[in-house]
Amino acid sequence: SKTIDRIIGLYPKNEEPVIRNRLAQTFGYIISQRLIPRADGRGRIAAVEILKSTPRTREYIAEGESEGKSLLDAMHDGKHDGMQEFDFVIKDMIERKDITLKDGLAFSTNPNNLMLALKGLSSTEEFLRPEESGVTATAAVRVGRAGGANGAASMLDQIE
Repeated sequence: SKTIDRIIGLYPKNEEPVIRNRLAQTFGYIISQRLIPRADGRGRIAAVEILKSTPRTREYIAEGESEGKSLLDAMHDGKHDGMQEFDFVIKDMIERKDITLKDGLAFSTNPNNLMLALKGLSSTEEFLRPEESGVTATAAVRVGRAGGANGAASMLDQIE
């Protein structure tokens, strides 16, 4: 979404609606990258974000993002369409030890949500409202500390 904002920001503010509509109607994919220092110190590794043109993403670009209408949510929900968001890619890089946790957090879109994902929670809402999912806050924290299915417990123990 920052890439979209940068593209639109190149034009005068009064042209924003026209530029948004043109961009929404013409893009196939928007691919962005962040080059993150490798954990072994041998250069950098690319974290790639992919946004695909779908009715939902075109609508969000044309009308702008608003509460409940986020391109990040669209990318998260569009994994089966080949979309991916930076934080998902960065999480995998941290778990594979391609990059350090410190660098991963520094280059992430949302460091707090990345930390929760590394601890086995899917979002801040899951942490803030565990009673709605039928899980107590204590149980949610225990699952996160246990490393869940991703087996990242030893790395996460260093964080706390």
